[in-house]
Amino acid sequence: MAALLRGLRAGRALRGLGSVMAAPTIATPQCNSLRRGFHRAAQRLQDESKSDKPPSSSSSSSTTYHEHYQAHPAEQDTTTAAASSQEDSTSDPAAEEASRPNTSYQDQGGEQGEEYETEEQLQARILSAALEFVPLHGWSMEAIAAGAETLGLSSASAGMFNNGAGDLVLHFIAQCNTQLTEILAEQHKQVQLGQAEPKKTADFLRDAVETRLRMYIPYIESWPQAMSILLLPHNIPDSLKHLSTLVDDIWYYAGDRSTDMNWYTKRAALTGIYNTTELVMVQDSSPDFQDTWNFLDNRIQDVVNMASTAKQVQSTGEAVAQGLMGAALTLKNLTGMNQRR
Repeated sequence: MAALLRGLRAGRALRGLGSVMAAPTIATPQCNSLRRGFHRAAQRLQDESKSDKPPSSSSSSSTTYHEHYQAHPAEQDTTTAAASSQEDSTSDPAAEEASRPNTSYQDQGGEQGEEYETEEQLQARILSAALEFVPLHGWSMEAIAAGAETLGLSSASAGMFNNGAGDLVLHFIAQCNTQLTEILAEQHKQVQLGQAEPKKTADFLRDAVETRLRMYIPYIESWPQAMSILLLPHNIPDSLKHLSTLVDDIWYYAGDRSTDMNWYTKRAALTGIYNTTELVMVQDSSPDFQDTWNFLDNRIQDVVNMASTAKQVQSTGEAVAQGLMGAALTLKNLTGMNQRR
């Protein structure tokens, strides 16, 4: 509306200027100055009317936008797709979760985990893998290095084991003890549920020792080397610890709950049986180590006989003591020493 009013005023001024210019001119200085004033006013009004007009029409604006869109179609599509994907990822929690970086790791078995394994767990994996190469390399650092390579690690990983082959042998013994404990626990559970009959103590001890020694069969050719490694001074404490744990677990699942000196005598006797049978086994060449199991049967029977003999000696001693006390009392009665005076 303001632009329209300015245009009308400009038109009136132009018409007045035209009438003045059409009139006969008077050659006087006053008329010339008046004419110049009207001319400047008309020019000023025209400039103001031009500045109030819009810079471009809607048709030209739409044409320009259309030309720009045709000139850059790929850029427009890319911008639109990016904006839509951003909106979808914002509205969809699953997409937002998938866009986050994955900090989990994937182990050799293909399983995902959020926590990284410790150094002890890594060493256990390497030693377990190294057992496969013991028949080829023996109980040595070469077997450990080969086991590390099967896990995708460098052979230099064998430097993690300060005790060298001793760590490999002790790991194998601990693994066998754990396996035997799981077997005995399962048998004990079956007996408690009534799914199996309980064994006699002698039969239980014999089967437990045989089961444990049979775990050496895959490595029997190199087991003398392992025994010599266990006899090294720095390996003796750990070796004795594993042996005492083994014997204690066998007696526990056999039903022994003694708390007196029998606790020590029973475990000492079973330790001797286990060690001697192991020595016989490494020298046995009979089919399926039958001579070793016969030797084990005889040693178990000896322990049972010794236990029964000890009980007989104890009962015989008690009977003799009672007989002597009775004879002394009879002698006192005959001599009248028990008579009251």
